[in-house]
Amino acid sequence: MSNLVQIDGLAPLANVERKKSKVMLLFPPEWVPTAPYLALPSLTAVLREAGHTVVQRDINIEMYDHFFTTEFLIWVKGRLGMQLKPLQDKEKAGTLNEREADQKAVVEQAYAVDVFDLAERAEDSKRIVRGERFYEAEKLEGALNCFREVMQYISAAYYPASLVFYPMESNLGYRPGVSKEVFACLDDEQVNVYRDICNQLVLPSVSKEKPDVVGVSIGTQMQLLAGLTFCKMIKETFPHIKVVVGGNVITRLQEELPHHERFFTEVFDAAILYEGEHALLWYIEALNGQRAMESVPNLMYRHADGVKQSKEVYTEKTAALPLPDFEGLPLDHYFVPERIIPYLATRGCYWGRCTFCDHGQGYFDQYRGMTAQHVVEQVTALRDKYQCKHFLFSDESYPPALFKKVSQLLVDQNVGIKWTTLIRFEETLQDQAIWDLAAKAGCCTLYYGMESANERVLNLMDKHAKKSVIQNNLHQAAKAGIWNHVMAFYGFPGETREEALETRQFVIDNQPVIHSVELFYFVAYRHTPMVRNPEKFGITIHKQEEYDLPLDYYYTLNEPSTLSCLDAMQLCEEFYKNDFQPWAVRVNSREHVFLYISKFGTNKLPQIYARQTAMVGSPEGVSGLVTWPVAHSDGDEGMSRVTSHDVGNG
Repeated sequence: MSNLVQIDGLAPLANVERKKSKVMLLFPPEWVPTAPYLALPSLTAVLREAGHTVVQRDINIEMYDHFFTTEFLIWVKGRLGMQLKPLQDKEKAGTLNEREADQKAVVEQAYAVDVFDLAERAEDSKRIVRGERFYEAEKLEGALNCFREVMQYISAAYYPASLVFYPMESNLGYRPGVSKEVFACLDDEQVNVYRDICNQLVLPSVSKEKPDVVGVSIGTQMQLLAGLTFCKMIKETFPHIKVVVGGNVITRLQEELPHHERFFTEVFDAAILYEGEHALLWYIEALNGQRAMESVPNLMYRHADGVKQSKEVYTEKTAALPLPDFEGLPLDHYFVPERIIPYLATRGCYWGRCTFCDHGQGYFDQYRGMTAQHVVEQVTALRDKYQCKHFLFSDESYPPALFKKVSQLLVDQNVGIKWTTLIRFEETLQDQAIWDLAAKAGCCTLYYGMESANERVLNLMDKHAKKSVIQNNLHQAAKAGIWNHVMAFYGFPGETREEALETRQFVIDNQPVIHSVELFYFVAYRHTPMVRNPEKFGITIHKQEEYDLPLDYYYTLNEPSTLSCLDAMQLCEEFYKNDFQPWAVRVNSREHVFLYISKFGTNKLPQIYARQTAMVGSPEGVSGLVTWPVAHSDGDEGMSRVTSHDVGNG
């Protein structure tokens, strides 16, 4: 077990000249291209405060910006043409196999597209999402659908990859939980679009800037293949540059990484676990000979004796950290007409008890937060520095006491911002005046993890929310003009079909005060209390040998009388096919809904809902953006997971 340390500065070795380094920080695809992610600005602030030069690059937004240009789409047309000719030659020779025939059909169809018309519409779509036409729902929907059309066109050139715009569900056909497939994907010139993105956007910048260290932040599993691709290609092209990875996904894989030394010899030099601000700073100092490498906490690195991991974990003092530094990020290039800035007042979750949740895995210790006064001072400073009045409060779950105090201070000091956050249903928030104050303070949208509407199931989850409280909070927030987005799931182990259907009925009955909804199915994430103590929850965890980088596990019920995983999936599909119509929206990126409410000053926005003429689940259903967390397949199971390429053992 690692030791938790609170170190005041971890002073460098004595009598060593303080060398300054140049650091490039990269945020890889795929993430929602509506606002910067907080990881890079937080790291940048600490490094710049220490005197280092930092170049921070959001390759995610740069990639989407690049995709929707005439230049790139003409390049894709050329790539399609180069693939088409050998396929046509094989067909003439009678040697075309079934897979190649499928590819030829896809490539031919894409090659026939008028690329100049597509590019012109894509360029105009970017102008729509960045300008006043954004607030005309039909034009915004058209722009987003154009982006989807372009992604489909690009996908054809990377067959059989499926590249999508939103939600983030691109599929290269390799499973990120299988190391053999991850390594194969990194070198796959056919499907790995991120290799071309690296060649076109990343490597030229590295060559120009000549950093001493490149840091890549991998916060989600959807970023893993892109992030590792960038690392490997930078390391191959510039072997003298130190490449370091960090982020939530890297932390979750800390037990596995030492068993795969190839990551440390071929892909990156070091990995930072948990919080990275000072750990990265001290790693750079160790590279500069200012401290011993083994003294750097939160670090995993390659050594002559193999992969080593620090025995100490450093946890940041949130109140002592500098203001996040967004300088250098393309704040006016995100796909929104107004700047939106993320801000974090707390680390970890104040509740921290939900048995299905592993969000806290990114932090070693418990919840920490800042005072309301400090929060409002920092938000005001960010507002003024970046001329921004829209904020994403990115906390795991906003604490009710802070919610009330921050709202009061924002009103008292007339800060004049608009904001959104995630929040729990709480008994201490049952006074209408609290919600009215939050709305007056600029709260536009709230995202609630309801999970279930059945109190027995909520108690099994250790959420302990009462149905009456859930209902009161929703009604009071809606009455204040706040948009309520509710998230729930079917299939928590021990839940019966009747209890799952109670959740369905609850959201249907409360539809007027639930403005948008996501309904998913239970997933056994590996770092949750449930997976650590499966017998307590009546489940058996099945670990598959090939899944050697797992973030979740397949499980079965010990008592099969309750909902199975497959049952939950099927119920979920039924909900989206039969019940989802009242919530089918054309604009379901959180930031887009947020801006609409900010603009129009109301949670009654009929213009952003889809105009339905057919059932949601039918091919003729919603053509615009719909919160649709379920992937369909033609198989018997109803939902598909990532399909794998045939990767040999060689």
